[in-house]
Amino acid sequence: MSARTFSLWMEILDYGRWAPSPHNIQSWRFRLEEDSSCTLLYDPKRLLPDTDPTGRFCTAGFGLLIEMLDIAAAPRGLSVKAEFLTRELDAKSPQLMPFARLTLVERQIPETLDRQLILDRRTSRLPYDDAPVSRAVLEELATIADGFGHKFEFSTDPKEVAWTVRLNADTMFFDMSDPIARNEVGGWIRFSRAEARRRADGLAAYAMHFPGLLMRLFVQANYLFRVPGIYHAVRWFYERSMRGTKTVAWLSGPYGNHDEWINTGRMLARLWLTMTKHGVYLHPFGSVITNAKAHARLAKHFDDGSRKHDLWLLLRLGHSDVPPSAHRLTLEQLLVR
Repeated sequence: MSARTFSLWMEILDYGRWAPSPHNIQSWRFRLEEDSSCTLLYDPKRLLPDTDPTGRFCTAGFGLLIEMLDIAAAPRGLSVKAEFLTRELDAKSPQLMPFARLTLVERQIPETLDRQLILDRRTSRLPYDDAPVSRAVLEELATIADGFGHKFEFSTDPKEVAWTVRLNADTMFFDMSDPIARNEVGGWIRFSRAEARRRADGLAAYAMHFPGLLMRLFVQANYLFRVPGIYHAVRWFYERSMRGTKTVAWLSGPYGNHDEWINTGRMLARLWLTMTKHGVYLHPFGSVITNAKAHARLAKHFDDGSRKHDLWLLLRLGHSDVPPSAHRLTLEQLLVR
């Protein structure tokens, strides 16, 4: 690999490491090859076999990463082309596994999104400012989703917003009372700032706008939160953290195989960066999708008889103070020599 190509890859990958992933697991690794390509690998230890047994959300995360790498390459007149080397993720493998071969090719279609948006993008679990997202922005997001074969729906109806926030709060308690989900998700929670900084991955309590000690008790002494008084106090605190929410949205579309998961991730990257461009933050309610009980309630509530595909994402949207940024592994840590 020439020095120029190496430099280009390092520049592009340094943007890519800021791509979001489920629970901030950052399951990707990069190996630069002598033929100027980059092998994108996955780390089986950084998958979610209990709560994402098919690997659909982790695979969508790779699609999101690839789209952001492609956007990062645009100012150099390049695109990132992906040739997939596997169609399923093996959480039992003892070693890093190849996922895709990435190559740099001449860009054919101009890019409309500035790669700076990748660095500016945030998830905001802070309270929002009581203002709904403008209809023009929501319709722009719906148009982007439609271009990928998905349906982006939204509501600013106070009753629908309140119902959605309550469902998400319910789901947190559903998940944390389930030992399988609690153990897997709990293993990715970083309770203190020092731990979050040292590990540079996972769900940092400070970034989730939740006290680290309370979160530790929620995971490690969950029985306490079944006591009526404690349960209601924690629930009130959690729902209050989402005050000011005036817009909720949900996505549906083909989401049943590898190609559809990759397509979904690429779309989500563009939706997220478009929101960032307009100063809109999102807070995904992922557990509502992965928890079967909550998902059934969601699907029934928003069933208008016209939807062709299952719901795969629920989120709240809005404007807030600039939220804290979660830590990321360094590029040096992500490179495989």
